[in-house]
Amino acid sequence: MKRYLTVWNILGLLILLVGAGLYLYVGRRPASDVVNLDTEKASIAEPRQVELRLYFAKPDASGFIIEKRKVELEPGQTVYQRALDELVKGPLKTGEPLLPAGAPAPTVFVSGRSAYVDLPKSYASLGYGTTGETLLIYGIANTVLDQGPLDEVWFLIGGEPAKTLGHLSLVEPIRRKR
Repeated sequence: MKRYLTVWNILGLLILLVGAGLYLYVGRRPASDVVNLDTEKASIAEPRQVELRLYFAKPDASGFIIEKRKVELEPGQTVYQRALDELVKGPLKTGEPLLPAGAPAPTVFVSGRSAYVDLPKSYASLGYGTTGETLLIYGIANTVLDQGPLDEVWFLIGGEPAKTLGHLSLVEPIRRKR
């Protein structure tokens, strides 16, 4: 008569069960890197005036010019989104615009002390070059960070987590300088 409960059969069954458990565990993870945000309500209930700090490029592209702009926030509007809407309008004084003329403004989501800036898909093919891409990303990030108590800005492109924008890596967030 054959023995079915040998050491090798028990070891094989154990390996089979561990493999099946790992397969089921890995199968439950999301198939894509889509970021689902449970955003906090950072909007206002009634109109109020705020001063925004907007970052525009210096004419020689060597850094930023900060332009302060007083605007009226409408009910339901966040200061972060309004800042990016104003950034799209371009500078009123001496700076150079960061965002392409006529392009839609990026969308901002806030969760905790992190902001998520969703760039339109058209931004992925701007052809700005290394300096232009750096000014664009850091100008947007600094503008968002200067509007409130945030620590970092993550970037998305078309709703998907951004790995790069041309030559610039976006794997890590842009953090507030300490």
